[in-house]
Amino acid sequence: MRWLKVGAVVFGAVAITALGIDAADTLQGSRSTLLGQVISHSEGACPKGMVEAPMAQTFTCVDAYEASTNSKCARQDPGNEIETQENINDPACASESKEDAQPWRFITREQANTACMRAGKRLPTAEEWHLFSVGTPDTGTACITNKSTFSLTGSNESCVSALGAYDAIGNVWEWVSDDVIEGQHKGRALPASGYVSQVDSSGIAVLTSSQAAELFYKDYFWSSQTGAYGMIRGGFYGSKEDAGVYAIHADTLPTTAGTAMGFRCVQ
Repeated sequence: MRWLKVGAVVFGAVAITALGIDAADTLQGSRSTLLGQVISHSEGACPKGMVEAPMAQTFTCVDAYEASTNSKCARQDPGNEIETQENINDPACASESKEDAQPWRFITREQANTACMRAGKRLPTAEEWHLFSVGTPDTGTACITNKSTFSLTGSNESCVSALGAYDAIGNVWEWVSDDVIEGQHKGRALPASGYVSQVDSSGIAVLTSSQAAELFYKDYFWSSQTGAYGMIRGGFYGSKEDAGVYAIHADTLPTTAGTAMGFRCVQ
């Protein structure tokens, strides 16, 4: 093990005594270095198009908007996963978080993660997605859930989470990185499809019911007891009352791509 003697380091108003911090040490569950986390949180700086998540343990910034293609992508608005793959095959093409843009749709989970990685980011976990989506209004017309097609990113100013992430509910479904294998997520058996009636700390259904629950905004949960699946969250432009921070398709093949499926990244 290599040790980095830093002594007393000052970043802004934060003083750090870091004698004996391993340069490769990380916070538990985090993908960034301990020192990097301290520096990033201290400066409060996120890249353009991202907002800070100061209370998060496993990420620092989240895209403020659903991901779009950057200016170097040949297909600015891919119409299927093959056109998305043309973008992915170009090392200069990456995702970008920007207002008033067409969300990047027709993208599989692995393609979405590659697009994030190209931008120096990654797909969020289901738990991380829930954290940055909390506070998004789940009633009335605040979010895009009752239309015939998608809207440009950030076009509904009222559809914003407590952290400042737009369109977590509705517009397009958003991929997360989690797997669901034979009806289980992280060792826990998921309930059958139904209206959400109880959730865990990640906002994932623990119990479902045939009756819509006002406490969970009438959000719906989809699952399957057999097969290997990915997970999409939030709902889409035509979900109506089924959409919400607790709305999850836990029965979506990771290779699925469609007009109502998109993503956003964390860092």
